[in-house]
Amino acid sequence: MKGIIMNKRILLNITFVMIFFFLINFFIGINGWIYLSTIFSKWTNPTIKLIYWIVFWIITFAYILSRVLKRKLPNSFFKPLHKIGAYWLAIFYYLIFLVIAADLVGVLLRALTPLKANVITLILGTIVVLSIVLLITIGRRNAINTEIVHYDINIDKPNDQYKELSIVLVSDLHLSTLVTNKRLEFLVDKVNKISPDLVLIAGDIIDEDITPFVEENMIETLKKLKPRIGTYAVPGNHDYYGGHLDLLVEHLKDAGIHILLDEKELVENNFYIVGRKDLASKKRLELNELLEGIDHTKPIILLDHQPYHLEVPTQLGVDLQVSGHTHRGQFKPNHLITRRLYEVDWGYLQKEQSHFVVSSGFGTWGPPIRTGNPSEIVTITVSFTN
Repeated sequence: MKGIIMNKRILLNITFVMIFFFLINFFIGINGWIYLSTIFSKWTNPTIKLIYWIVFWIITFAYILSRVLKRKLPNSFFKPLHKIGAYWLAIFYYLIFLVIAADLVGVLLRALTPLKANVITLILGTIVVLSIVLLITIGRRNAINTEIVHYDINIDKPNDQYKELSIVLVSDLHLSTLVTNKRLEFLVDKVNKISPDLVLIAGDIIDEDITPFVEENMIETLKKLKPRIGTYAVPGNHDYYGGHLDLLVEHLKDAGIHILLDEKELVENNFYIVGRKDLASKKRLELNELLEGIDHTKPIILLDHQPYHLEVPTQLGVDLQVSGHTHRGQFKPNHLITRRLYEVDWGYLQKEQSHFVVSSGFGTWGPPIRTGNPSEIVTITVSFTN
């Protein structure tokens, strides 16, 4: 009975979202047609209008169709449909704000100025179009121009072997048809030039579907990572969603990557690396269970994809936790939301003796753009009290 109620609730939520999505897009489509018919008034007729609406709805539902029909469509059709749909999601997001603002300003201009309605439509519509072009251009540039962000951290524990540890943290690769092997090669090249002791991958390695990862042979690219000590990874929520986690783990192990699923490893009898399953897992250990038997005189580094409940690792004596997941909103002004959801949604935080680093991520989810912040690789220099 509970399952039936839950399924009905999910179905109702999906129905509500789809109706909302349709109505907002219809509103945007009407405004788009008014703008185009103002510019090309001599060429508008019922046939052109019909073509406009057919093209508009194909673009509007391109992303959803590509996800639903991905196993039935040939790659030559799926990939462009998926890419067009992904970009439209970003355009749609900003059009909601821009078109509503333009309509409100238009009402004021018609009431308060002698400007003709078609002139107002032309001016405001052009401003909206140019704003979208600017936002998407900046967002795409941010997505591919990866920044290196650095933090210096001191752990108040002795370390007989290392005065310092050089760590590279990457998260949220979202490897897919949009974040391709070419981008992964770029990442591996950047990381190898840094020449770290450790590479830590804090989840969301693939974007649900493992097919592009396998087809583009991305595992061979990951094998080229050459940290001095090793590469350690944990899964993120998207690594679970597609149901391919076991296969992904197998591939990562083949690449020499230590994938930690509620596991801990004493590295060179010197420091611990602890990796948690994501919150998306139904069988995730509590952190106190996972840390049982650990020698707390040695440094403890924790990988946990989602940076929730930071008071727990603080109380349990974790020295450094690295996370991702937030994307820092990916699109402005979503960072205002993530800032409220997480104690730290990006950057560095110290709580008592525990240090936390949250990356905004290397890849993108959905639209391959970032208007909120650039793609990043994090470098951390950890020093010890000797």
